Amino acid sequence: MQGEAGTVGDSKIVVDDMKTRRKDKVCIIGFADTKASAPYDDSDFEIWGVNEMWMDKLVKRVDVLFELHDYKWLCEGKRAKGHIDWLRKNTDVPVFMQKHFDDIPLSFPFPKAEILERFRPYFTNTISWEIALAIHLGFKEIRLYGVNMANEIEYSSQRPSCEYFMGFAEGLGIKLYIPPESDLLKSMYLYGFEDGELSIMSAKLDSFINEQVQRAQAMTAQINGAAATLNQALGAKSAAEYVKKGFIYPNTNHVAEKLREKA
Repeated sequence: MQGEAGTVGDSKIVVDDMKTRRKDKVCIIGFADTKASAPYDDSDFEIWGVNEMWMDKLVKRVDVLFELHDYKWLCEGKRAKGHIDWLRKNTDVPVFMQKHFDDIPLSFPFPKAEILERFRPYFTNTISWEIALAIHLGFKEIRLYGVNMANEIEYSSQRPSCEYFMGFAEGLGIKLYIPPESDLLKSMYLYGFEDGELSIMSAKLDSFINEQVQRAQAMTAQINGAAATLNQALGAKSAAEYVKKGFIYPNTNHVAEKLREKA
């Protein structure tokens, strides 16, 4: 289905009852840059998207969409403009939501109860719910594209949950793929074995940080100096204008009189 931007769906529901998989491989797509490298043209993969992904030009296909935010919240326009309207008009892509809504014909209730019967209740983001569902449905390969969890907010509150279910999947023998650009399941060093290398890296980073602090201080001093010079120039200009207006203009009438006499 063609949205305002991008293409989603293929005019058929990939998962008929939303509880039975047709394929062995699934790609879970987020909004980070690596979303562009997902195998959209490979029919062996089912493509799962989230939220307003229907409008993303870089996402070439979405077979199932996950919109787990509160319905009232969506109706209040808290997501992207036009999102709730698209959900209501959508006729191609099944959408997992908190329950079925009559004004969203292709909304399907997310099997929350079934998931919580099997898994620890450790869900801090939609991606974690998706990974758990993929495990529950028996997919043999799970790939994550556009899911970096790199910034501070995601790292502190969402990333651990996502990594937990990724580890759960690997523990069951499910093939897991993460693009090398993603920060998921990565660490800076191997504890105990690479502590020395970490110390060297830390020292280098400290040195770099100090250099940048010194540069910033020097530039700040230059800016402050330039600002002082500018203020002096503006002050001198204002003083000259004041003298000219207050003392010179009132005393130039006699000049005009002499000019008239000569005329």
